[in-house]
Amino acid sequence: MLKSNSPNLNAVDNTKLHITTTANEDVVVLAFNGDLSVINIQAATEEVNRIIANHKYNMIFNFKNLSYVDSFGIGFIISTYKDIIRCGGDLKLVCLSPFVDRVLRGVLKLDFFLNIYDTQEDALLEFKSNAACAVYRWQTILEKQPNYPDAHLNLALIFWRNGLLNDALNELDSALEINPNYIDALNARGQILLKTGKIEEAINCFKRVIENKPDNLEAMTWLALCYADSNMLDEAIIRYNNIIEIYPKYPDLYYKIGMAYLKKDELELAVNSIKKAIEINPCYLDAHRGLAIAYLKNREKNMAVHHLQSICNISMDPGEIAQIRELILKISRGEEVLPALLNFIA
Repeated sequence: MLKSNSPNLNAVDNTKLHITTTANEDVVVLAFNGDLSVINIQAATEEVNRIIANHKYNMIFNFKNLSYVDSFGIGFIISTYKDIIRCGGDLKLVCLSPFVDRVLRGVLKLDFFLNIYDTQEDALLEFKSNAACAVYRWQTILEKQPNYPDAHLNLALIFWRNGLLNDALNELDSALEINPNYIDALNARGQILLKTGKIEEAINCFKRVIENKPDNLEAMTWLALCYADSNMLDEAIIRYNNIIEIYPKYPDLYYKIGMAYLKKDELELAVNSIKKAIEINPCYLDAHRGLAIAYLKNREKNMAVHHLQSICNISMDPGEIAQIRELILKISRGEEVLPALLNFIA
């Protein structure tokens, strides 16, 4: 179990907020102490972004010591819920203080779509039992409605999140037998195939999506990534640039095109692209990793150290933090660290 206090959040007084973050396996608990209001909402958002940057999408907000929440705080809760649901995770609220309980449940009725628990332990247990319960629920639905493609898709997503890739592919194949142009199933199938090294099959899935929905961001991005993974970097870069013209505010696109430039050793283009990703999302952990590599390749050690230090501030992995600090120390001694950094990040 890892405990960390975010350095960006202040100690509690009448107007400020303190958040203690605890990682419990794949669930992150954020204990709020103080007020969640307009004056500190940015700090709370930065902490959530830091967690998402670590690819952790299951969160618990503990509001036992939260004394006040305003409309901006409520907006933060709802937007966090939407963001992590979009990433395949979930948000649960626990231990609501009397004032917060009156606002969230009594007035706004947020318990209609947000899961609220009396204790943190109950929420943690629910996370552990969610997968098995969800599988049973969707299998029961399929027994009654075997030609329901959404049920096959939802089963596939559960299997996928739990590492059961073959089971996930079987369910996606069943969904596509029912609806051959099922966009979400094609996108999911393509991503799993890419993960298992079946790049040509993955490309075919994403092309089928684009044939049916030419502006589908997910398929366009993953298709470009397929070309990048196949070392067809010029094709990947053309496709990333085309997507950026349509969707200019997505940091992932700038990061991915930057990494394609990095593979080609076009360092200036790589740096400029990845920097745009960080401008949009300063907590973009992978982008800081990519920039550290680009600057080391360009022999700009001070800039590389700056982004390595950012990794230490953002990462929730104690092993990564220890290794990055060791690399920073080696840089200060004039030692070569690029091979070690490439191996570690790869």
